[in-house]
Amino acid sequence: MTLPRPTPPASTLPQRLHRSRLFAVYIASLAYVLYAVLTALIDPPPDGFPVGYQIPKYWAVLVSLTTALATLTFPQRVQAIYAVTSVGYLIVSTSEIPRAIGWGEMPMHLTLWLMLNVIVSYLVFGSRYGTAVNILSVAVMMTSVLLNGPIDPPNLADWATASIAIGTAGLLAYLLTAFIERNLDQHQLDSERLRAARLDALTEVYGRGAIEEEFERALGAAQCGGTPLSVIVTDIDHFKRVNDEYGHAAGDDVLRAFGKRLRRSVSGGGGLVGRWGGEEFIVLLPGVARTDAQAIAERLRGEISAEPVAGLTITASFGVAGQRDADTTTSMFSRADSALYDAKRAGRNAVR
Repeated sequence: MTLPRPTPPASTLPQRLHRSRLFAVYIASLAYVLYAVLTALIDPPPDGFPVGYQIPKYWAVLVSLTTALATLTFPQRVQAIYAVTSVGYLIVSTSEIPRAIGWGEMPMHLTLWLMLNVIVSYLVFGSRYGTAVNILSVAVMMTSVLLNGPIDPPNLADWATASIAIGTAGLLAYLLTAFIERNLDQHQLDSERLRAARLDALTEVYGRGAIEEEFERALGAAQCGGTPLSVIVTDIDHFKRVNDEYGHAAGDDVLRAFGKRLRRSVSGGGGLVGRWGGEEFIVLLPGVARTDAQAIAERLRGEISAEPVAGLTITASFGVAGQRDADTTTSMFSRADSALYDAKRAGRNAVR
């Protein structure tokens, strides 16, 4: 008997951030393609096709399309892909700047796309490496401008303005990205602390308070959704002998291994395990009827009696209860607990 497939967990904040990075790359890449197509239609190159399209502006279309396709194919490597993309954009920029200086004009389009690339780079790479891209973009642009001089003062003023605008956009993106990163770090720390607080320190399954909360939540969901819910209460037989004969350290090892074995057996199907107290554990089985829960308990009983737990041969008794109309967590637990003691009175190493 296997448990039903659990509902997929909600995505974590890092997963959402990764999806945001993917969308940012898709949007920026396809936006550039749209820009190139529309401007070509509105103001086509005077030399026509293909000569008029052999300029850096249209070379960048290949970079953008390749970036979008590579990211779609290898989404987990978006940072490496966009690192190559950033280099490609810089190469295109350094090829475009000499042409712009030769015209004696400041290429507004180039400035806008460099600024967009800096902003996307912060989201993709984070505050540290995004800053490196920002500094590199401005440095490459200004170096290329100076190397291709001399430039008239008004034109040089335009290039200086573009550099300041790109740098400022990068600084603002840095502040926002750093804020997001700090909050992600704090969220992860808080989540780890909350998880540690909810777990039993010895066995690392849910503690008493946490499993009671999960029990309430599971019962409420079952009653609202009209789905079954079962609970198993289990107790290690003659656990006091383990402590008396082998010491409390060995007893702790048995409790840890016992809890781990329960969790490993049921968590894959959405089951939850908690330590109720001492050597007594509780297993919640959302979506599982009592008959199926008894089969699961019997399987667990057989596995525990057949294989040593922490190097010792032990057995366990199990009591099972299924949800009834107007049930409460107290009434369900009481029936399972009574069934557990029936199993013990029947000679232990049993399921009732």
